[in-house]
Amino acid sequence: MDELFENKAYDYDAYNQGLFNAMPEGAACVLEIGCNGGSLGAAYKKANPGSSYYGVELSKPAAAHAATRLDLVLCGPADEMDLSFLTGKIDCIVYGDVLEHLVDPWTLLANHAKLLKKTGVVVASIPNVQHWTLLDHVLRGQWNYSDYGLLDNTHLRFFTLNTIHRLFGGAGLKIDKVFGLNAHNEAASRFCEIMRPALQALGIDVAEFLNRTTPLQYVVTASLAD
Repeated sequence: MDELFENKAYDYDAYNQGLFNAMPEGAACVLEIGCNGGSLGAAYKKANPGSSYYGVELSKPAAAHAATRLDLVLCGPADEMDLSFLTGKIDCIVYGDVLEHLVDPWTLLANHAKLLKKTGVVVASIPNVQHWTLLDHVLRGQWNYSDYGLLDNTHLRFFTLNTIHRLFGGAGLKIDKVFGLNAHNEAASRFCEIMRPALQALGIDVAEFLNRTTPLQYVVTASLAD
């Protein structure tokens, strides 16, 4: 698995604007799991100069680049790293398209929740396996992995909006806000209309189906459950 990540071509200056927008302003201490080359952290620190920003990154070249931008970067698999020294100290933990790459994201998220301050939040972007293009492909007998996108060949886990809620709930977190990235488009609406008779026969609300199958990914903000 390490080799797959090492061989990927990264853009060290790109970051997910939707994820950035979901992060709380003025967080004193941020931890990003899978910080790549530190572009998101650099943007956050520019907007919030007083913040300390820590990163964990699997790729050695990316971690080395991130180390020039962030306050602390640890290189290695996130699910094998002891971060207990940060227990109760983190205001915001960020997972930008990371959880789907892990063997056991359920345990990792539960363990990392212990790092949060009582008022801390988790912000994550997660691909939507219920996207209409994937449903269309499955109906045609296709499930083809690629170097990027919804079926990135390094994805180990797949989530819908329902299973995202279960993932966070099982980790002792409650989702405060969730929104989909990628507005409704004509192709998605056409697919939904083609599927309408089958959806109605299955008792599935057509409008809700369109809402669930249009986002390419979800951005989630969660906090510790009471």
